[in-house]
Amino acid sequence: MDFSTALEGVREHMFSPDAAVWRAHVRFFHFAPIVCAPMALITTPMGKTSVNSIFNLPGKLSWILMELVSPLSFLMTVYRNSATLLATMAALPAAHKVLTALYFIHYAHRALISPLRAPSYAPAHIVVLLFASAFNYLNAYGLAGWLLRHGHVDVEGAGGQLRFAAGVAIWAIGFAGNVWHEDILYEIRRRAKREAAQLAARKKRDGDGVGDGMQELDAGKDRLVVRADNGHIYEVPQGGLYEYCWHPHYFMEWVEWTGYLIAAGWCPPVVNLLVNEIALMTPRAFQGVEFYKARFGRRMPVRRAVVPFLL
Repeated sequence: MDFSTALEGVREHMFSPDAAVWRAHVRFFHFAPIVCAPMALITTPMGKTSVNSIFNLPGKLSWILMELVSPLSFLMTVYRNSATLLATMAALPAAHKVLTALYFIHYAHRALISPLRAPSYAPAHIVVLLFASAFNYLNAYGLAGWLLRHGHVDVEGAGGQLRFAAGVAIWAIGFAGNVWHEDILYEIRRRAKREAAQLAARKKRDGDGVGDGMQELDAGKDRLVVRADNGHIYEVPQGGLYEYCWHPHYFMEWVEWTGYLIAAGWCPPVVNLLVNEIALMTPRAFQGVEFYKARFGRRMPVRRAVVPFLL
């Protein structure tokens, strides 16, 4: 088999409306946690744990590209399932339309609104972009295929309607909580930029050095802030579920997709997404705890990594 033949085979199977191809993708995604398991031993080269590499990409650009794979893959699946995109979407059952809307709301925020509002993103290794793009393709194709032709949300009777409404409500709580806790981190970054600029100006004026190692700054009784020897400023997040865990934005995203799963009637693609997110993000949360520990040491508050009171 030559390269062009192999490429044609990939093109034929991507976004395919064929039920057998769709089931194969969904089953393959079942095994993603096995791939994710070794990542507990590897520091993910992005965000807090970004590393210097010639293969790094600008953080915001990398994030936007890999997250846009999800909505674009969803739309491509719709396109390959029907010649008329809008007519296909309009013909969906009401519950499927709601779930589709929630999916696009999530990714409009995640792929565009959130990164464009963020003050900065650390560089990300190209491997992160490639892995996340594959993850998002499998997720989007599986869910789009299920909503379009391979699945059905049962909202018949009071029980089905109640389950669907409860799931949507839980999704909304999780989505809002995720956005709010991310905004707390963004405000810390904005404040750090302002304070770093003020410290640099003071150093230039007074001729002071930045010191060695981590130095605690006087930021008031309600804030714990340190300055690294490279001049970077770090702060312990406060407020909301940050009082109980270090990564409540992860936890609230899991709440969001749990609600989506309930509303969708426990459909396999969403089970895949939730399980795989937990498998991927839990090691990342513990890496984040080590990040804070390295900067705050014994001054670091006692909190869980990602699930309040539990984990």
